[in-house]
Amino acid sequence: MALLIIGLLLVAVGGLLLYLRSRAEGRLLEIGFTETVTAQEVRDLHAQIAAELGAGGFSQFVELKGKLRCAAPLTAELSGQPCAYYTMSVEERYEETYQEQDGEGGTRTATRTGSNIVASNTQSALFQLHDATGELDVNPTGAEIHPRQTVSRFEPFAGGPSITMGGFVLQVGVGLGGRRVLGYHYTEAILPLDSQLYLLGEATDTSGQLTVQKPREKKPFIISLKTEEELVRGAKGSIKWYLYGAIAAFVIGAVFILAKLLK
Repeated sequence: MALLIIGLLLVAVGGLLLYLRSRAEGRLLEIGFTETVTAQEVRDLHAQIAAELGAGGFSQFVELKGKLRCAAPLTAELSGQPCAYYTMSVEERYEETYQEQDGEGGTRTATRTGSNIVASNTQSALFQLHDATGELDVNPTGAEIHPRQTVSRFEPFAGGPSITMGGFVLQVGVGLGGRRVLGYHYTEAILPLDSQLYLLGEATDTSGQLTVQKPREKKPFIISLKTEEELVRGAKGSIKWYLYGAIAAFVIGAVFILAKLLK
């Protein structure tokens, strides 16, 4: 029975990988076949549609490239850098003792390490994408964001009632049972001001203001510090490895199922 279950699970994994491959192919097609436009071209098209149909009816899937500007920037918690988006986490790493059965029916004390996330936060602000022709407002909510890592550091725990990094402060408790805190790993990534962005999303005036935001249809919404060429290479690599993984999962799963049936 175990062989059959493992085989079926592997076949299911293969199906999932093929689904992910199909999504990556769709994403690649959207990136490859959507032509880059300027902010002014979007505004001109919006003005034309608004004159014919009235405000609130404009919707256009667009690809834009330009610099990030933000009138009311955020301050990243760990690095303190101004930005339009940041995500951070603090992982506690610890060592603890526990009891386990030995081979003779008794118990022995052993040590293991572990970790858990004790804090995390993601914040974003409305910003503008600025190119040589002008700028457009961008609402990053719901986007697939490719930020720049600003912090990835492990700090040993020196004791005390709290830990601090930048503007981040966390009250920490004492270890439970035989647990001893080893330290904390801090990570942070941001979209910094004046960074060059690649943007794929829907330009619409449904909110009353022409804004690039998450498409209402099932299309990708990407805000990336990577170039279009880097995104295309990454998508092609994902498509290839999803296919290899699916084939391997199907073949190995079939072997397990066949072994069970012939057993």
